[in-house]
Amino acid sequence: MNTTLSSHVTPLRFSVIRSMLERASAYHDVISLSIGEPDFDTPDFVCEAAMKDAKRGFTHYAASRGDPDLRAALLAAERAKSGLPWEQEHLLITSGAMHGLLAVMRTLLDEGDEVLCPAPCFSDYQGHCALAGGKLVQVATRFEDGFLPTREAMEAALTPKTRALLVNSPCNPSGVVFDAATLDMLADFAVSHDLVVISDEVYDSIVFKGQAESIATRPGMFERTVVLNSFSKAFAMTGWRVGYALGPAWIMNEMIKVLSYSVASTGTPNQRAALAALNGPREEFDAFRDAYRRRTKLAAERLNAMPGVRCLEPAGTFYLFPHIDAAEDDSLAFALDLLDKEQVIVVPGFPFGPEETVKGCVRLACTVNEEKLVEAMDRLERYLKEKKS
Repeated sequence: MNTTLSSHVTPLRFSVIRSMLERASAYHDVISLSIGEPDFDTPDFVCEAAMKDAKRGFTHYAASRGDPDLRAALLAAERAKSGLPWEQEHLLITSGAMHGLLAVMRTLLDEGDEVLCPAPCFSDYQGHCALAGGKLVQVATRFEDGFLPTREAMEAALTPKTRALLVNSPCNPSGVVFDAATLDMLADFAVSHDLVVISDEVYDSIVFKGQAESIATRPGMFERTVVLNSFSKAFAMTGWRVGYALGPAWIMNEMIKVLSYSVASTGTPNQRAALAALNGPREEFDAFRDAYRRRTKLAAERLNAMPGVRCLEPAGTFYLFPHIDAAEDDSLAFALDLLDKEQVIVVPGFPFGPEETVKGCVRLACTVNEEKLVEAMDRLERYLKEKKS
């Protein structure tokens, strides 16, 4: 067993959350703001449609590229959304965006290749790169700049081993949506250095301010960008494990080999559920997004009124990534003490980026109802006031 590789690919966020949940099992009335999973159930019409299709015989292997009906519906939806000329050869169905991330890394990277990624960023990216023999290079940003990357920082991180650029907008953990100027800069950077871009757009339907544009729409980017998306977050379908990848045929024709040899194909009933969600009424999904808007606004306002706390109000996702003075020395110790004293779980900031970016930060997932969220904010405020006194 390669213990060196194993140690490099253990997701820090996962191990931290797991240990905190185990610790929390000793307490009652715990409020967890830790896991990025919608608290809403998949709507009934989606489940019923999937069961009907299963009874009609949609229980066999799907094609490795995905269910034809789902592929057709996705291509139509993605063309309408972005205006890009996506065709059949550009689309693959994956077992969630996580599977898509791993597959594209294993398609693109050779041993020792590097992937640049503005931080803070999803901590599991490190594991995906490592499993493909590569290395994630996190490019520091600043809270004061709204966690937006600069050209200077991107250029400084570039090496002869740089193969790709990974971007995530709307962003987990910060909730930041890259503005047009930032997308233009990143696109020009990628073209200038002949980099493939992996664009994680899982939260592009959970946006509260403006619009989440895809970097693939920028000049020269359609030919070098792989867009990853999923039904998990916006459709409350985490357990169904359906995602998809859109990209140039020269990448997709190689990536299909990784998908075929790893899972053969995504579960057929699951894909039929995704089809029902995509083609069905939008009211419930819009209600999910509106709930996340209310929750994140409420929490951000409460946090910014607390002593020693600064929080950007997110433009999308259901996450907050506040800077808390009391967490400056050790965000893990802060999170553990908050759990012990007030039974609130937050995720320490350190798995999400370099120290200069994430020092003093924690991640909160607003995936509890407003009543519980208010109670969590009350407990956190009490904890900070007692700690200060």
